[in-house]
Amino acid sequence: MRILIVGAGIVGYNLAQELSQEGHDIAIVDQDPERTRRIADTLDVMAIEGNACLPSVLMKAGIKSAEMLIAVTEKDEINLLSCFLASRFKVPKRFARLRNMEFTEDNKIFSPEELFIDQAINPSQIIVETILKILETPGVVSVAEFAGGDVLLREFDVPEKAPIAGKSIQDIRSILQMDSFIIVAIVRNGELVIPKAEDILHAGDRFYTLVDKEFLPFLLPMLNRTLDQVEKIIIYGATSTSIQLAKMLEENMRDVCIIEPSREKAHLAADKLERTVVQHGSGTDMDLFNEINMKDADFFLALSHDDENNILSALLAKKYGAKRALVITHDPEYLPILDSIGMDITINPRLITVSGILKHLRRGRVMSVFKLIEDAEVMEIGVDEDSSIVNKKIAKIKFPKDAIIGAILRKGEMLLPNDEITLEAGDSVIVVALPGTIEKIEKLFDRKRSFLPFR
Repeated sequence: MRILIVGAGIVGYNLAQELSQEGHDIAIVDQDPERTRRIADTLDVMAIEGNACLPSVLMKAGIKSAEMLIAVTEKDEINLLSCFLASRFKVPKRFARLRNMEFTEDNKIFSPEELFIDQAINPSQIIVETILKILETPGVVSVAEFAGGDVLLREFDVPEKAPIAGKSIQDIRSILQMDSFIIVAIVRNGELVIPKAEDILHAGDRFYTLVDKEFLPFLLPMLNRTLDQVEKIIIYGATSTSIQLAKMLEENMRDVCIIEPSREKAHLAADKLERTVVQHGSGTDMDLFNEINMKDADFFLALSHDDENNILSALLAKKYGAKRALVITHDPEYLPILDSIGMDITINPRLITVSGILKHLRRGRVMSVFKLIEDAEVMEIGVDEDSSIVNKKIAKIKFPKDAIIGAILRKGEMLLPNDEITLEAGDSVIVVALPGTIEKIEKLFDRKRSFLPFR
C-alpha cells in the first residue's frame, strides 16, 4: 500500500519505520529540514521537506497515487487541511491525530466524516480513558481492552510477598483452577518474553495477563491487592488532558487537586473546574507538598508537557508519601529509564497514537492493536470463512515461536487455547507477538490462496 504520512515527529517517524518494514511504500512530509534529513538517512522511505497544506508539496510526495494519508503533526489545523486536500485528490483513506477535544468528544459539532476524515485519533481522550481504568484497578501498570471490553489486558507488578511469587505459570493456573485468565508475557529486567508453562514468576517481575472482566476481582488477591477506593488524587500540570480528567473525577471523587506552575494557566483551569482545587506552584515545592498533604495522596499524576519536570515531581511526590505515581513522558527514550528507577506507571502519548492508527492498517481482520515494550504487540484478529486457518486445530497451525495465542473469543465467551480447539469462522483471536513475527501472523489469518487450474 502506498501511504503518505504528514508530520515527521516521533509519531510520524515510528509509523514510517514500522510500516516501511512491513513492506508498505511510504512517503513522509514535514517542514523541519532536520526531521526530513534524519528520516531520509535512517529509513527506506521518501522524505519531502515542505508545507503539507500546499497542494504542490503533496503532489511532490505522490499524493495522486496514495491509497492512504495519515496526518500526525502537532497542529490540528495542518492535519485537518491535509485530510481535506487528500479528499480532493481522491485518496481513499484519511487518518488524523486531533488534540482538541472539540473534534472528538461525544457532543462534537461535526463528525470526522464531515471533516473529510475517516478516523480521528485523539491521544488526550485515550489517555483520560486509560488513567480512569488504571485508577479502578489496584496494582495495575498498563491497561487495554478487547472484545468490546469483555476481555481485559492488564499489566501487573509482582509484589515481594504476593502468593504467585516463586510459582510457575502452570502452578498458578492449577491453583486458580479457572479458565478465565492467562499470563501471556513477562517483563524481567526490562526485557519482554513469551512465557512457557514451566517459567517462574519472581518478585519484581511484571506480567501481562488476559482476563475475563468478571474474573478480575478474583485475580487481585493473588497479587496481594485489594479494591481499596482511591480518595485523593494530585495532578501536576493544568493541561487540556488534566482538565478533562479532573472533570471526570469530580463526578465520583471529592479530593482532586491540580498543581500548575503558570499563574495564568492555573486561573484558566480553576474557571473550567467546579470542585477541583487548583494550586499555583511548582512540582518541586516542598512547602506546597506539605500544605496539600501529599502524604495522603493515593495517586500522583504528572501530566504536564515537560518530561523532565514530570519525572522529578513524581519522584519527589513518592518521597513525600504519595502511594503511587503515574508519569506521562512524550519521549519514548525515557521509558526504560523510568522502569529502572521504579516508577509505578508510565504513559507515552506517542505510542498510544501509533497503536490507535496501526489497528486500521493491519492486513486481514485486525480489530485492535496494543503496543507493548520492545515493539511487541497484542492484536485481536478475526477469523474469516476464507481464512487459511479456519476449521484447523491449533496444534495443526504453524504458529511462530515468538508469539502466543492468548485467548479465543467465540459467541461472547472467552476460551483459553489448547491444541484440540478448532478455530471457527466468526471467532476472534487475541495474539501476543514479538517483533519479526507480526507479518507471519497476518499471513496465517489471511485469505486462502486460490489457484486457477492449468488447461
